[in-house]
Amino acid sequence: MSNKKKKLMVDMDDVICTNGFLYMINKYLGSNYTYDDFSEFYMQDILPDKDKFFDWFMNQNMYDYCELMPDCYDVLRELNEEYDLFIATDYVWREIANKSGYIVEHKFNWLQDKLPFISPEQYIFLVNKRVLDMDIRIDDKINNLDGSDVKLLFSSYHNREYTDEYLSDMGIERMNSWIDIRNRLLNNK
Repeated sequence: MSNKKKKLMVDMDDVICTNGFLYMINKYLGSNYTYDDFSEFYMQDILPDKDKFFDWFMNQNMYDYCELMPDCYDVLRELNEEYDLFIATDYVWREIANKSGYIVEHKFNWLQDKLPFISPEQYIFLVNKRVLDMDIRIDDKINNLDGSDVKLLFSSYHNREYTDEYLSDMGIERMNSWIDIRNRLLNNK
């Protein structure tokens, strides 16, 4: 019997951390939007002039305003002991695709600061997560769950409309919190 750990992919934005981009939208517009005001993934689609916003955005670090999701720190520490854990995160914004490289540094520094027990060797910065060979995936976007036996959709403002029946038909389980993830991946081992 093998003691090989299962490979676990965990998304960063809207799974590990939250509020950074929403904060940037509100700061730029002088508004008070909340996640309840959005149902689509691309919040920036509400902006009247995305070019001006992204010119401004590129001189900001949204990770200065990101917060860890509740219970994330402790559960990730536990998962890091039990699984071959990787943080897989997209860094390309469609509006500034050719200028998005600087975001890797912001994400890297945030992960180092907030989750020091996870080695930089466990960070994967990419756009197409389907290329990864993982046993378990946790993400807030359904298309990033493809290719794993265990597919865990982390609840977010843009995936609320998916019914339990729809997710079940796709072999996906919804996780509403990091406690749900602990219960699914640690208490059921």
